[in-house]
Amino acid sequence: MPSPAQTDAFISKDSIVAGFGEAMDRFDVLANPGLLIDTINSFSLVVAVVLTAVGALCLVRGWRWHRAIVLVLALMAGVGVGYALTPTVGRSMVVAIAVGLLCAALAAPMLKWTIAILAGLVGAFVGANAWGILAPEAANEAWAGAGMGFITLALASFILSRLVITFFMSVSGGVLFVAGVLGIMMRIEAVHAPVIEHLQQVPMTVPLLMVVASVIGFVVQRPRLDLQYADAANDDD
Repeated sequence: MPSPAQTDAFISKDSIVAGFGEAMDRFDVLANPGLLIDTINSFSLVVAVVLTAVGALCLVRGWRWHRAIVLVLALMAGVGVGYALTPTVGRSMVVAIAVGLLCAALAAPMLKWTIAILAGLVGAFVGANAWGILAPEAANEAWAGAGMGFITLALASFILSRLVITFFMSVSGGVLFVAGVLGIMMRIEAVHAPVIEHLQQVPMTVPLLMVVASVIGFVVQRPRLDLQYADAANDDD
């Protein structure tokens, strides 16, 4: 049982700052092989399966089902935020799920703004990791790449919505799918050690797989983009 002091600090300023700092430290995870391996290895089997399933949906049907998938992504992001905001009393999945449901409920009536925020976060993720990989000597300044990526995609989502939605669905799908599949593999005792060893020897394997998966997802969705966007526009009318 948490003490009264801990309960008062459940979502205090310090916990918010700590959670935000932890999130920023992990934002350029692709440029940090050790952190990347530890993060994937920490996934439970349930988390890995969920990531794989959501990632596959984003890659194959991301544009066509983008409204529903955006709500699922908002739920997952909310769970992550709720989980990150509770370090002072121990990680609480109850709070994390509650925050996730709140984010999904708020996202439903504000879908365009939610898409802009999620697209911006994907842009920040791409920018931070591109900065960290291409300029490792300035990795401490990866926040600059994240900021530029966030602003670019968030604003572009209002102007080039079809292209941006397909892009951020493809990138999200590629990252989630590859991370989920590797997480499942690491839960299999027979291949756990070889997978870890290979990732340590060739640290760029995971980023490369994510890029390949994202490009494949974009190509798969792109030929049907105009038709599906017309259908979505008719639904809005």
